[in-house]
Amino acid sequence: MIALLPGESRALFPRLMDEMYDLRLGAVRAHAGRPSAAVHRLAVVDYFDSLDPLYVLALDEMACVAGALRLLPTTGVTMLNDASAGAPRDGLRVESPLIWEASRLTLRRAGDSRATDGAMNRTIGQLGVALNAVAEAAALTYLIGVFDGAMHRLLSHRGCAGETLAPPMRIDGADIFAVLYEVGATMDAPFRSLAGDASAPPINLADLERLRQTDCRS
Repeated sequence: MIALLPGESRALFPRLMDEMYDLRLGAVRAHAGRPSAAVHRLAVVDYFDSLDPLYVLALDEMACVAGALRLLPTTGVTMLNDASAGAPRDGLRVESPLIWEASRLTLRRAGDSRATDGAMNRTIGQLGVALNAVAEAAALTYLIGVFDGAMHRLLSHRGCAGETLAPPMRIDGADIFAVLYEVGATMDAPFRSLAGDASAPPINLADLERLRQTDCRS
């Protein structure tokens, strides 16, 4: 399932936001190689979250968040243009009402018993199909993906990493990749192949608590 959560409505859905932040927190800890107590939750909530992005959430059959990312228009502040003191790289700056940026892609970690290869493929596929659908509905022409090295490798291995725009940026000690997707069938096809029968229109947020049947934090 896919849920689209506008940033200005985040306070109405604290469970979804907490689960998304937990996924981010796990990723930060894994990349940093630090014990759990060494990374605070505030490390995963950055300035770009304060800009009220559109959050795209992939939910499992228990309505728990299995993957997430956020969307921001490139006419405002974005990670590609503004996150690093050295950005934009090589004169690269993307600003257009027809291009949005997707960032902070986060998935369940390998240590989670629910994060099987099949489940991860479905989650990646659902997010990609939903991204393309949102972009088409907004009459966008391109999406920029800004992903860390781990997420970029996962997407590359599945044939859906997009077109690399520039050498990796260093942000907070991590390699960050900027990639380009052309909105439409070319973008949709590889993600839909991963999603299989799991791709579907976004669910009504008001129905989520009725669907939830378990504590999602495990």
